[in-house]
Amino acid sequence: FYSDTNYQLLGRVIEIITGKRIGAVLKEFIFEPLQLRNTYLYDDSNDTTPVSLYYKTDPLCIPLAMTSFGPDGGIVSTARESMTFLRAFFGGQLFPKEYISELTIWNRIFFPLQYGIGVARFKLPRIFSPFKPIPEFIGHSGLSGAFAYYCPEKDLYLTGTVNQIAKPGLSYKLMIKLLNCFE
Repeated sequence: FYSDTNYQLLGRVIEIITGKRIGAVLKEFIFEPLQLRNTYLYDDSNDTTPVSLYYKTDPLCIPLAMTSFGPDGGIVSTARESMTFLRAFFGGQLFPKEYISELTIWNRIFFPLQYGIGVARFKLPRIFSPFKPIPEFIGHSGLSGAFAYYCPEKDLYLTGTVNQIAKPGLSYKLMIKLLNCFE
């Protein structure tokens, strides 16, 4: 079962246990060890570093909402640094690789996604691509159209963003196009 509230609660539990703000914990245990210099938890509504999100052609200026997301979607990063994180996540740099199987017990949320623990599975049925099946992708995507997925069958990592809230499926279409570039 997917719920943003679960990540808010987890973030708060981490803060209580460590006695530190969640941004500081993420920095200490993930961002600094992976040398992610442009990745941080967005917690300052005056921060103008990230580009605006878009709804169709209109930029959205929602800094107060962005600061409220915290551990369930408030991390700012670049595609390059998202790639570094994704490789570390699936490569065993953050925790033993054997734990991945525990995270990937899939539950349906909405087509064509399934959700495990902190990771999603994007897999289209064969009927959508009858001549050339699309392999599964495991990772995560966000409301903004940002995505970070790994394709185990091809050993391919894809990260990026379409920076578009109006068309949530656009990032998945881009992932499929990118996959086809590597065929």
